[in-house]
Order: sequence, then structure tokens, then C-alpha cells
Amino acid sequence: MDIFASIFAGLGLFFIGIRLLSNNVKQLIGRRMRVLITRVMAGNGSVALLGLLAGAIIQSLNAVTFVMVVLVSAGAIDKRRAFPVINWANLGTSVLILMATLNMHWLILVLIGITGTTYYLNLDQSARYRHAIGALLGLGLLFLGIDFIKSGSAILKHTAWLKDYLQVAGHYPLLSFLIGTGVAALVQSSPTVTVVAMAMAAAGLLPFQSGAMIVLGAGLGSGLATLSMTGKLAGSARQLVLYQVALKVCGVVVMLVLLTADWVCGLGLVAAGMAQFDLSASAQLAAIYICLQIASDLAMRALKGPIVGWLEQLAPPSVEETLGRPHYINDEALVEPETALLLVDKEQQRLLASLPTYLDGLRAEAPAGSPGTATLLAAESSVIRECDLFLTELVDRNNSRPVLEQTIVLRDRNQLLSNLQETLAEMSRVIGDPARLGEVRTLIDSLAESLHMMLETLAEVASSPAAADLEMLRMLTHDRSELMDAIRRRMQGGGIAAEIQQAVFSATGLFERSVWLLRRYVLLLDVSQQGSAE
Repeated sequence: MDIFASIFAGLGLFFIGIRLLSNNVKQLIGRRMRVLITRVMAGNGSVALLGLLAGAIIQSLNAVTFVMVVLVSAGAIDKRRAFPVINWANLGTSVLILMATLNMHWLILVLIGITGTTYYLNLDQSARYRHAIGALLGLGLLFLGIDFIKSGSAILKHTAWLKDYLQVAGHYPLLSFLIGTGVAALVQSSPTVTVVAMAMAAAGLLPFQSGAMIVLGAGLGSGLATLSMTGKLAGSARQLVLYQVALKVCGVVVMLVLLTADWVCGLGLVAAGMAQFDLSASAQLAAIYICLQIASDLAMRALKGPIVGWLEQLAPPSVEETLGRPHYINDEALVEPETALLLVDKEQQRLLASLPTYLDGLRAEAPAGSPGTATLLAAESSVIRECDLFLTELVDRNNSRPVLEQTIVLRDRNQLLSNLQETLAEMSRVIGDPARLGEVRTLIDSLAESLHMMLETLAEVASSPAAADLEMLRMLTHDRSELMDAIRRRMQGGGIAAEIQQAVFSATGLFERSVWLLRRYVLLLDVSQQGSAE
């Protein structure tokens, strides 16, 4: 019973270590880290180093792929730069397997001791060091779990019935392959399954043939596990996940062909390599794992063109992806404050020009093929957030008064754009299909057309605001509260259905709010013009 408790505790510590390491490393990646990653990925050599380090530290190709999905979805990197990172991260996960073949007992004690000391000094309460200490604790628990599994499995080799059972199972490679696939799909980690298989092989409980098939099955299982990530993904994000699955499948197919040729045809290629290096039982399975990652990388490099082309057809860029990326701002512009401010201004003008699209569903003359309001709001809200983060970074880098003053104006305009997007989307949602409003349809059409005209006029003027144009906009966006109140009072006594009355009340209130927000935006344009004149 003590033997199984030791192995079970080892697995528990291993899983806790993997989770702590992965979660804390993710928390260490903020905007500054993302900017650094973007710069690092500009060169091929740095991409390889980034991928290897990510795979070695996080020890989960699924987690690395998810980070790439976030960066690509945010427009920080291009998807074609993310593909090589996944390849190299897949190779980087081999570091854990190599360490599992060594005696890490002393290192484990040192890691646990260092982590305990940081907790005693209350460094874990510091926002600066908290996640780094958590990652260090995760690494220590991960290696401690491996040590527990090794020690428990070493005792099991004296258990005759278990040894006989595993030797019989070794005669059924397909069963071993399916076991590896199923367990890896469950725990979503092929290194985890491989480490356990290595410990059992070192204890003499697992024949090489059976262990090798478990390792290959684990490679396939971890790839299939990522398919659970594709449910809500589309476009480039979905392509990255499917690319990882294809990477794993290619490697498994290549290794299955080699091992089949070795065992069935008697070529002895794998056996000759193992004999030449005189590897131990656990090291042989580690070698199979590493060869699997290398085979995956080489096969994908040879087939990358057709596979990527197929993925682009299978998961074309989504509307949200196309609309949700900034067109002008980029991190390289932060070194030149004047250029950066100009790019934010152009980004805001583009978002301002798209505001009339939110009302397309309410207008009789709406153009065909317009994106849905909810889709448009979700996509452009992400651009607003990117602009806000960009301006925050700009302020952190530059403390000159003109930059700070213009940044404040642009941030205020950014907030007004966000409020306008939400208000117009809510107005479109509340009204829904204008045809159902019957006798008040003319009123709703007038509100929509009037607001649409103001939005288009503001977009035209914002690109080059002149004093006369701004004065005209101030007149157009004068207070409409008395007019809207009169309309609402007239609705109450007209014998109109309660549902329609509620829609009109909401529509007039949102119209009033939209006009107020537009007026605030016009005033900010006036401030910008005065600042430019000075």
C-alpha cells in the first residue's frame, strides 16, 4: 500500500507543480513582456530560443499554443511567426524528459529550501516577486513528484504479478498505444505520461516496445487534447491550434513507420541506435520522446506549405479578427511621441467612421453585407483597449507636458468612442426589427437617420477640423432632452401597446445620450485644434 501511495503522491505533486509553473509564468507575461516577445520574434534565431525556453519552462505545448493564440488574436504578432514558436516549444518540452533521467534529488532539496526561505521572508506577498516564487515552487514540486514516482516504481519491480502482467501487455503494442493516447488526452501532457513510463521502465516493469508505444500514443493524445480549445476559436487562432495537432500527428506517423520497420521488417534501425549509446531502460524511452519531437519538427518543415494552406482554407480569418486589429498603431512608433500620437488619432478617426455602421440594421437604405452589431462591437472594443494600452505605454515613456496634454485628450476621446459604440449597439438591440413597431416606425426611422447623419458628418469633419465645421457640429449636437421628453409624453397618452412604448422610451433615451456623447467629442476636437494652433 505504501508503494502505491508514494506513486500516487508523486503524481499529485507532479500535477500541482505543472499547474503552478504554468499559471505563474503566464501571470509574469504583461504588456511589457508582450512587447519584448514581439521584438524577440523579429529574428529567426530569437524565435528558436523563445520557443525552446517557453517549452522548457512551461512544459506544456498546449499552454504555449494558447499564449500564441492570445498574441495573434491581439494583433501583437503575425500567425506565420507563431508557427515556428510552436515547433521549437515542442522540442523544448524535451528538457523535462532529459532531467527525469538524471538524479535530481539534491536540486529538489535546494529548490524547496530556497522557496521556503522566500516564504519565511514574506517575499511571496510582494506583487513584484509573487509569481516568480510561485513558479519556483511549482518547479520544485514538479521534480519532487518525479522523485516520488521513481522511488515508488523501484520497489514495484519486486512485485511478481505486476511484472508478469506488464510483460504480457507488452506483446500488444496497439493496447499500449491506446493507453498512452487516452491518458495523455486526459491529463493534456505527453511529458507527464512519458515520465511515468520512464520510471516504470527503470524499475523493470515496462518492456521497451510497450513503453515506446505508450510514448507515441501520449504524443498523439496531447495533440488531440488541444482540439478542446478550438470550440470558440476562429480564424488564425483556430489555425494555430490545428497546426499543433498536425505537428503531433506528423511526428507520430513518422515514428510509427520507423518502429514498425524495426520490429516487423527486422531492420534494427532503432535497436542499433540504442545499443550504440548503451542507454538505460528509462533513457531509451527518453530518446524515443526526443526523436518524436525531432520527427514532428522535420516532417512539419517538409509539409508546412500544403498544411498551412489547408488550414487557411479550413479556418479562414473571421470578421472579428479582421475588424478587431488596429490598422495604424504599433509598438515601434512608441519611440517617436509625435508619430505615436498621430497614429492614435488616425486609429480613432477610423473607428469614428465606422460608427454609422451600428445603425445599418435600423435603416431602410442600409448597405448589404454589413457585419452584425454584436460582432462589430466585440471587434472594435478590442481596438479601443489596444489604443488605451498604447497611450498608457506612451505616457510611461514620455513625461513632456505637450505629450501628456495630448494624451489626456486622446484618452478622453477613446472613452467617448467606447461609450458611443456601446450606446449605438444597445439602441440597435432595443429596437430590433423596426417593422414590428408599426405606427411609430416613422419616428424610429427619423431618429436613426438623424443620428446617422450626425455620425457621418462628425467622421468627415474629424479628419481635418475647421472652425466653421466645428461650429456647425455644435449646432447639430445641441441638447435634445426637451424634444425627447415631449415625444415620450405623447407616447404615454396615445393608446400604444406597452411593448412599443418601452422600445420608444429606450430609443429616445439612447438617442439623447448619443447626441450628448457626440457633442462631448466635438468639444474635444475643438480642444485639439486649439492645441495645434498654439
